[in-house]
Amino acid sequence: MDKAITVVLLGAGNRANVYASVSLKYPSKMKVVGIVDPDPVRRELMRERYSVPQENCFVDVSEFVKRDKFADAVINGTMDHLHVPTSIPVLEKGYDLLLEKPFAVNEKEMDELVSVAEKHKSKVVIGHVLRYTDFYGAIKNHILKGEIGKIISIEMCEHVSYHHMAASYVRGKWSSEKICFAPMLLAKSCHDIDIMLWMMKETEPCAVASFGADFQFGKERKPEGAGTRCLKDCPYVDSCIFSAKSNYLAFPRWGQYVWKCLESNKNITDTEKELSLKTDNRYGKCVWDFERDGNVDHQAVMYNFADGATGVFSMIGGCAKPERNIHIVGTKGEIKGTFEDSKYVVRTMAPSASLLGYDEKMYDLNVKGDMIGAADGHGGGDEKLVYDFLDYMHGNAPSVCCATLDDSVKSHRAVFKAIEAKKSGNIIRF
Repeated sequence: MDKAITVVLLGAGNRANVYASVSLKYPSKMKVVGIVDPDPVRRELMRERYSVPQENCFVDVSEFVKRDKFADAVINGTMDHLHVPTSIPVLEKGYDLLLEKPFAVNEKEMDELVSVAEKHKSKVVIGHVLRYTDFYGAIKNHILKGEIGKIISIEMCEHVSYHHMAASYVRGKWSSEKICFAPMLLAKSCHDIDIMLWMMKETEPCAVASFGADFQFGKERKPEGAGTRCLKDCPYVDSCIFSAKSNYLAFPRWGQYVWKCLESNKNITDTEKELSLKTDNRYGKCVWDFERDGNVDHQAVMYNFADGATGVFSMIGGCAKPERNIHIVGTKGEIKGTFEDSKYVVRTMAPSASLLGYDEKMYDLNVKGDMIGAADGHGGGDEKLVYDFLDYMHGNAPSVCCATLDDSVKSHRAVFKAIEAKKSGNIIRF
């Protein structure tokens, strides 16, 4: 790379900040030169963090695109339902785009974005960061080498921890389709469906069936005698697994969401946090008092692929331990592993090898000599995705990991069809 790629941050939230932080670590590769966000506190925090001139800070996208183009690309980290309406003016202005997933919340607006990107010949990369992790990248490499033959079946699951479920999908921004317009399967697990279709690159899904429900939440499941706010009037404050006291004060989980309402304070005290949870902070409300609007806490999906293979995915919100598992069976062998452990096994059929009839090799990506797994940033995927995007911006061909708009359309459509199948109770054909 012979020059730093200049970017404007559209949305000054957590995801844009994660991607933009590459510019602080490697300023010769990327430079943040603009900020667009309606929140004055967030806008100023990001402006200071990335040393952006005041004249390059904007309240909304319409104000931003009035200016002549002054950067190479835009990183769009707005909320899900804002992705398409904010991205279209950016593409029409001539910017290339790194767009957070899910990049659209329905098929109609997805197709609209594709049409605009094609018209302007824009480079658009979607933030499917799991492709860039050592774990999934290594498994993809085994498949590309043909080690397990042609894929017969792929089984995947995502176990979402109970505290993540509560923080993001009950108390948080994705609690209801009325608020975020993205059901949990789309908001949380379009990553996983993308991985499935990436592994099954040689074929495409042709039909889907799906079942799911909200098993745990809603007012009708609220424990008898529970209060309205954990720290204000609830007798279960010290025993409830969803208590704001244990999840956000005793153990400071999900602070990027919980304390957003206090982020204008430079140094937030414990007293201020407790008062916030007792009064107006939505994260202090009883977890059973939120409107769910038909959103699910678990969903199972089964795909039939055009070549006859099958794919099964289960998303379960409310588990003790967060975990992603994958098991791919091919005509010559199989691959099975757990993402969080950075370990997987490859078994290949070998009739003469032993009584078992297969050879087995374990891969531990935490061990020196194999690839090194990263504990944070989606297993190191966040940073690697940005590097790959910058490489693409420099004119190089998309890498095998790159989730171009065309790739992401296929996985998003697969998610939309699964949601339709769940709501209708029918098998949906593509």
